[in-house]
Amino acid sequence: MFISAIIIILLFSPILVFSNNIHMADDHAPISVMSDHIHKKGEFIMSFRTSSMEMSGLYNGNSSVSISDSMSLPNGSSTSKGTYMNAPTSMSMTMYMFGGMYAPSNNLTLLLMGNYQQKEMTQERMAMSGGARFDINSQGFGDLVFGGLLSIKNKNDIKIHIGSGISFPTGSINQRDATPVSSDARLGYGMQNGSGTYDPYFLLNTIREFQKIKFGSQLSYKIRLGGNNDNGYHYGNLFQSKFWFSYNLVNYLSSSFKVTYKNLAKMNGKDDEMNPRMSPAMDSGNNGFQKILLGFGLNFINNQKPLKGHRLGFEFIKPVFQKFNRIQMSEDYRLVLGWQYAF
Repeated sequence: MFISAIIIILLFSPILVFSNNIHMADDHAPISVMSDHIHKKGEFIMSFRTSSMEMSGLYNGNSSVSISDSMSLPNGSSTSKGTYMNAPTSMSMTMYMFGGMYAPSNNLTLLLMGNYQQKEMTQERMAMSGGARFDINSQGFGDLVFGGLLSIKNKNDIKIHIGSGISFPTGSINQRDATPVSSDARLGYGMQNGSGTYDPYFLLNTIREFQKIKFGSQLSYKIRLGGNNDNGYHYGNLFQSKFWFSYNLVNYLSSSFKVTYKNLAKMNGKDDEMNPRMSPAMDSGNNGFQKILLGFGLNFINNQKPLKGHRLGFEFIKPVFQKFNRIQMSEDYRLVLGWQYAF
């Protein structure tokens, strides 16, 4: 898909340099950043993103731990004296994100975002059970987000807006699949599609422009106000800070570099149908983290008919620091490819 985007850029680049009414490629943030811009009154925007994430290897805190050693570590049952019967070895997730935005005024933009997820996890059984590996899968729609963005300052060289909204629990927290011990087992927390709770969030977004260079930042905080979900738990609060700069290579193509800090607090409660002895992925104590991730991206905007106004973005994201609350799987990398169109 990324190769196709590059081919499009090369095909249109001789034409776009001479186009009138040009929109700049760096008018938007890197494609993984949501809610980064305000629209003009009456303007709509549609977007579609696909994100692929790969995970492998286990960490206990910020130290790598082997699969066999992880199964001998204390778990959340038996007053932390029990050990695990299985352990995850790898996981992949593909997410399809779709969204729409509408501006009823020049200062207010409304947004609606949803997603569909496909997940696969490979786990290894303990040596006493033969050490065989097995796969589990889940798929379905995730939580739906509705929010609004309010412009605070909108000048040529600086733009500031605030945002707030709520995540609705439309994603399933009852995903099941066959395992070696059951033909219909409740899957672990990471294999579920939603939070099961109504989660409000707040954000502050700032853009500064210096000729061909733009600096952007976004601070966001998601709060779990509604107590535990129907299965007896709720995720911790999530704080994120994103800082990026983009360089306008030419009018229709820009590059970007982004630094992200994520802090997810510990989970509260537990799903009683999940036996924490089975796997670290089913132990509610293994939840919460701090991460620093670097992102490298490209943005392309077409200013020539018949595809005028269509925007493509690509970003490669790699963690450089990960510290987990107890035993969790490490994130290897993430690829994001997206399309946006305003009218």
